Amino acid sequence: MVHAAEAGLFELLAADQLRLTAVGTGGYTGESVRVDVRNTSGKPLAASIPPGWVFNSVDEQVQDLMVVREEVFTLAPGASRTIMCRAFCTQGNLRAPMAGERFFAGAMAAPRLVQLARAVARAPYDDDLVQSAVWVLGNGYSIGGMGALDSTAADTLRHLVSRLSGQPPPRYAVHFARDGESVCTGRPAMIVQPFTITVGSPTLLSAMVLDRQGRIVQRLEDHATIGPGMHRRRYQVAVADWPAGQYAIHVWTTDRAGVHRLPFTL
Repeated sequence: MVHAAEAGLFELLAADQLRLTAVGTGGYTGESVRVDVRNTSGKPLAASIPPGWVFNSVDEQVQDLMVVREEVFTLAPGASRTIMCRAFCTQGNLRAPMAGERFFAGAMAAPRLVQLARAVARAPYDDDLVQSAVWVLGNGYSIGGMGALDSTAADTLRHLVSRLSGQPPPRYAVHFARDGESVCTGRPAMIVQPFTITVGSPTLLSAMVLDRQGRIVQRLEDHATIGPGMHRRRYQVAVADWPAGQYAIHVWTTDRAGVHRLPFTL
């Protein structure tokens, strides 16, 4: 088959040279959209569904889904093809699509989301990390939803989202509250803060959460005995009912002066 020059998806749809039908597979991450494309132009077509393309839900209470993997296709005149798209929800505060959920043909996302989608297309990031990244840029959720920096390849995406969102790179993880009406409310429910300390002799370790006024909100460890060597801690703080504001986990030992301050914001 002789192919026409590759054309933009939006232009082909606008010229009615291509028909597209998109339905949900029953999820909001990963291969969540099944797309049927049909060539109605009367000539061979070569095109693609690009990273950053958003399928808008017919139901306004259901999330839209953004494609993060380019799907290249060629079609003879009158031919059809079914494509499974890797796509992620752009509105965590709405309901997840059910299997068979219908979507409009769609259009390109906002520029920041398109940059994110193209970055995801170039690397094998896992679904949870990608979904959290989309919610940072699409919903304004905390970048902590992507998890704390951990010196893995995932940090590349965390730093990109930090630049695009204006939020500092995540030093702690945020687990969000859920409810029956949405996939993710964006309200912090749990703060998870990694911490490593090395001591040369037996000592006592304390860790407490203080608010901005210096008041103790929660005691995590109170004079716990630790021996010489490296100690890794993973502090988990349930914050679902805490007021918005600035907090910090303060960690100190009796063998030295000073306090390690690990701030977080709700």
